[in-house]
Amino acid sequence: ITIGFLNTPQGVAYAILGMAPAVTGLYVSFFPLLVYIVMATSRQCSLGTDSITSMMTSKIVHQFALKPTGNSANDSALLPGLPYTAVEWSQVQVGTAVALMVGLWQLAFGLLGAGGLVVYFSDQLVQGFTCGAAVHVFSSQLKSVFGVKGMLDHFGVLKVIRTWINFFQVIKTTHIPTMITAFIAIIFLVVVKFGLNTSRRVIRVIRVPLPAELFVVIFGTLISAQVGLEANYGVSIIKRIPNGFPTPSTPTFAHMYNTTNPEDGFPTSLLSDTFAIAVVSLCLSITLALLFANQHGYAIDPNQEFKAQGLSKIFGSFFHCFPSSVSVARTAVQNDVGGRTQMVSVVQCAIVAVVIGALGQYMEPLPRACLGAIVMVSVLKLLFQIVQLVRLWHLSLVDWSIFVAVFLGVVILDVDIGLAVGVGWAIATVMLRLQKPKVGPLGRLPGTDIYRRTDVYLTAGEIPGVKIVRVDSPIYFANASYVKSRLYAWADLNNLITRWKETHKVDPTDNDSLKKEDFAYANNIAMDDDDEDEYPEGIVASLEPSVAQRRQSLLSSLSASLGTTRRNSVQAINLEDFSSQPRSYMSQGGLLKAEEEEEIPIKHLIIDCSEICFVDVTGVGFLKKTQSECAAIEVELLLACTNKPVRDMLALCGAVDYIQPHQYFVTLHDAVLYALKVQKQPNRYTASHKVNGLE
Repeated sequence: ITIGFLNTPQGVAYAILGMAPAVTGLYVSFFPLLVYIVMATSRQCSLGTDSITSMMTSKIVHQFALKPTGNSANDSALLPGLPYTAVEWSQVQVGTAVALMVGLWQLAFGLLGAGGLVVYFSDQLVQGFTCGAAVHVFSSQLKSVFGVKGMLDHFGVLKVIRTWINFFQVIKTTHIPTMITAFIAIIFLVVVKFGLNTSRRVIRVIRVPLPAELFVVIFGTLISAQVGLEANYGVSIIKRIPNGFPTPSTPTFAHMYNTTNPEDGFPTSLLSDTFAIAVVSLCLSITLALLFANQHGYAIDPNQEFKAQGLSKIFGSFFHCFPSSVSVARTAVQNDVGGRTQMVSVVQCAIVAVVIGALGQYMEPLPRACLGAIVMVSVLKLLFQIVQLVRLWHLSLVDWSIFVAVFLGVVILDVDIGLAVGVGWAIATVMLRLQKPKVGPLGRLPGTDIYRRTDVYLTAGEIPGVKIVRVDSPIYFANASYVKSRLYAWADLNNLITRWKETHKVDPTDNDSLKKEDFAYANNIAMDDDDEDEYPEGIVASLEPSVAQRRQSLLSSLSASLGTTRRNSVQAINLEDFSSQPRSYMSQGGLLKAEEEEEIPIKHLIIDCSEICFVDVTGVGFLKKTQSECAAIEVELLLACTNKPVRDMLALCGAVDYIQPHQYFVTLHDAVLYALKVQKQPNRYTASHKVNGLE
């Protein structure tokens, strides 16, 4: 009942926001729900009119619908057999055509299985978008609330900025009675919605939030009728809300064609505009559906939601409805007052049906300023989301940038363009983070077969003669050069290659020699080495003094207990004991003997592939070239923890000619045991291990 009473004034207000006759807002609150109730998987979403969707629809209605002629007699004359004037009927026809197009887009999304794309709409993206769209909605009501004269309707890029500039240019024409009426309504709505309805003591008594909007409609209508706000004070009112249900009619696109230039055909801008409305509507709807589904412990089907909303709009377009959408405010209220299923929408439809059939005419004296106040206050919570920027600044700079990008894009450019900017930047941040993944050395925790980052776990010791490096991301075309740079730096391969070139004369005709083309991503690519989370040797000295002191104190205590004086001291390991110990927990006493300054040449490079979920052709080429270079300088490359997609891609790209099956290992510890066993065997490297002659 609460939602039904709330939907009635919002339906009228958002219809006027969408530049449509007021009664069509009641139709949108009734007909689309008949389909959505049956097909929806969300139990809390409240379908009907929505401020953002109505505002985006108004752009198309303003572009294609008829304009008033200025002759009051002609503009107010009703068409034969219709409860609309010529201008209003053209607005209805354009609105129903838009609803049909948006519904077809959304139905196509559902049939094509586009529900998986909702993962790109992060919380910060939705918050920034809805906050920016709320600025548009709030700005659109300045004319209704202040009653200024000469204020134009602006659309497109810089719409908000031009609207506010125009408002301050004509602010001296403010109609005082209209402004007073609106301000009284705003104060009442704010006190009830943000005062009484948020007080636990009040809610404990009344059990449900007070329908503030309904009170504004009732008292605004009564006062306007009794005082004569229009006749005596010049306050604009709704004037006409016809009773009864509309006669079904087929949506028409007649108003979309250019009658002066028929050769222009169907306007392509309508396709892009309706596509934007479809995406924005689904973005808001699915986000709310997922939010409340997680809260109440059930699952939704995004593709089914797409189909439900698409068919509801298509059905509504035959009954004078402009595009419907899920309302953020009503859905939140529906959840707060205890709505658990779509039976709420059934009761809502019954209440709206009564208003359409018999009570609509009693709302005709309602001032438009009251409707503007309802719209303004309804988006205040969305506007308050701007305070999230302070919290995000301290939590995540990337998430903060996503919020700012989409918010500024929506406010400065336009709603649809801003959403595209936000989605593009969100995807770009993911790619930028994957472009510079974590690449770092691993060491063994004493007494275990567990390997962890040596720059994070201070007790993790490196294995003599073995370099273990983990790559924490896929290897693909965008990050292969960076991974190569970090991998070679941590494994000290650059120095080994330099020494090899100094001690060997390269024969251009020798296929077994280390040639220029053997190198993967030659060192002529300058890579930033600025990963603050990775600590090469000597990094402790560059840390802040307090941090460095704490780390050095911990190092000293660990060194005393382990008998070492360096953080990553080289440890000599008894190979007989190492290979014979159980894999899980090996005796530290039989394995670790500190030999602090002993230099053992690197003979094995192990890449931990546990975090590499896929590689592309460029990534496979990088691994093949790395194998070529390692084989030339007599360092054996081993791959540990590779998953099946990675192995399949390596086989498909011919990596079997470079990386042999014996170089793959199920676990990292198996690779280490193999490397240590091989190092015991003299003259392990022969010509057969070179680039083109692998065993």
